[in-house]
Amino acid sequence: MRKTRRTSRVGEMLRDALVEVLRHDVKDVDLGLASVNEVEVSPDLHFARVFMSGFNEEETRNTVRALQQRAPRIRSLLGKRIRLRYTPELDFRYDDTAARAGRIESLLHEIKSSEPPEGDDES
Repeated sequence: MRKTRRTSRVGEMLRDALVEVLRHDVKDVDLGLASVNEVEVSPDLHFARVFMSGFNEEETRNTVRALQQRAPRIRSLLGKRIRLRYTPELDFRYDDTAARAGRIESLLHEIKSSEPPEGDDES
């Protein structure tokens, strides 16, 4: 989704309101250590992707699936907390950015530790 100042602002507002809805109104889903990282909103403000992450990938993916199943109810609760003409449809997704960054970091560390020290020319 293309980001503009308007969609970014609405995404931040939705993220804040969604955190409140999940914290106070959604009691049937165990959020564990999952958190809402970002909300990307479509240019027409009718759709929103909610990216979530957590410490335990499997638990977070289960949480995301549970929230996706309850998306219509969460959308309804969200509509009561925000002031938009239209409450966007929610699409919950697992955000693997942190896991990918950790994997890249470990690969870089592995490469660095396998390189011979500088100044060790065998000539």
